[in-house]
Amino acid sequence: MHHLVGLLILLFCLPSKGATNELPSLGDATSGLISLEQEHKLGRTWLRNLRQQAGTIHDPVLTEYTENLIYRLATHSEVKDRRLEILLLDNEQLNAFAVPGGIIGINAGLFIHAKTEAQFSAVLAHELAHLSQRHFARQIEESRKQAPIAMATLLGSIMLLATNNTEAGFAGLMTSQAAATQWALSYSRDWEREADRIGMHTLVGAEIDPHGMPEMFRQMFEAHKYSERPPEFLLTHPITENRISDAAARVDNLKVTSKAEDFEYQLMRTRIMVHYKKESHNLAHYQKQFRQSKTTQQKQIAQYALALLLIQQKKYKQALVQANALLNIDKSRISYQVLYAEILYHTGKQEKALAKLDKLLALNPDNHPVTMTYVDLLLEKGDYRRATSELKKHTLVRRSDPNTWQKLSESEGKSGNQVAMYQARAEFLYLTGQKKKALQQLKLALDLSKDQYQTAARIEQRAREMAQAPDSLEF
Repeated sequence: MHHLVGLLILLFCLPSKGATNELPSLGDATSGLISLEQEHKLGRTWLRNLRQQAGTIHDPVLTEYTENLIYRLATHSEVKDRRLEILLLDNEQLNAFAVPGGIIGINAGLFIHAKTEAQFSAVLAHELAHLSQRHFARQIEESRKQAPIAMATLLGSIMLLATNNTEAGFAGLMTSQAAATQWALSYSRDWEREADRIGMHTLVGAEIDPHGMPEMFRQMFEAHKYSERPPEFLLTHPITENRISDAAARVDNLKVTSKAEDFEYQLMRTRIMVHYKKESHNLAHYQKQFRQSKTTQQKQIAQYALALLLIQQKKYKQALVQANALLNIDKSRISYQVLYAEILYHTGKQEKALAKLDKLLALNPDNHPVTMTYVDLLLEKGDYRRATSELKKHTLVRRSDPNTWQKLSESEGKSGNQVAMYQARAEFLYLTGQKKKALQQLKLALDLSKDQYQTAARIEQRAREMAQAPDSLEF
């Protein structure tokens, strides 16, 4: 399923030589044309360009969950280069994609449409399978035998598709090489079957219910079979009855028992629903759901949603009632703990909330939701010194996270440290595809630090690195 967008292109253009679980080695013809390291650099260039064009979600709780799940799957996949970059796109359309170099993008809409963690994971496992088989590099190798498809055009088309500019994306593909595209399409079903098969083994290895794959296929097929304009990935990776049957048969052959889904996924899906489905998933909806709940988990989901909605309405005392109820059920769940601390802070108990997060961070060093909740509250309180200290440590862990650098820039600026502010802002701008502006920020930092030899030397070195980084998707 190539959610199929990113891969969608990868799929669009790939040729097939038959399914295999073996990856090309670094010494084969494919690797001679484009190595894993070259893919890595190309992917980072593409990612910076995408961030400039597409809105992303900066929700630390949701980000942490998604990253943990993908790395869990990757551990049991055939992906050899696991330097992955994962981003959540602020778009409720059903879509996900993978790009060479380990770039995995997920629309918020995937959470909306995938009703279980198994269904959600099936999409991601499929994407990882495309990456592991290095379909992109193999396509470039095969293109030498066919009408060549320019790499920049191909990646540019993925960009348009990833930002849901579907018509322009397809135009780019067709304009680049109509004949080659048509040739590649004739193989797409083989590649999809291969990715389905390998993805399912990834699910089993990660101890996630493989039934999620045929379930997701069936759900998408039924939901969009009469649509005039189905989601982007269905336009390029059509789901047929045969594909659903094949996936179901594979599950039967595996003879695995269904596993209980991770409750945390339902909480994450709830975060998405209260944000994107405000009219239907409102206070009245979840109050009714709470009254009708038959299990403890159902009650927790309803209470979690109620707390989130009450925070949005700044009804913190009411929200605190829900958060306390959740902690009484499960004191160790991070998503409940950061929720409680945020609410507690806004009920006037600032120091108690910060002390709780400080203690929680000591027990969970570098935890993204805890760190960023702590930082946000410190910034709100005006304690820029402590916020800066935490952010500096966090950028060492999450060097490619634009949001962390942006907050560090804010904190340094309010602390009066202009040089550090310009440096942090440069990193943010660079990671979001604004290299020229990033270099301008480093120039400002350098002008203020000429009498600080070591600082100036570091700034000059970073400026050289940024300046030498490729901008073009040409390879």
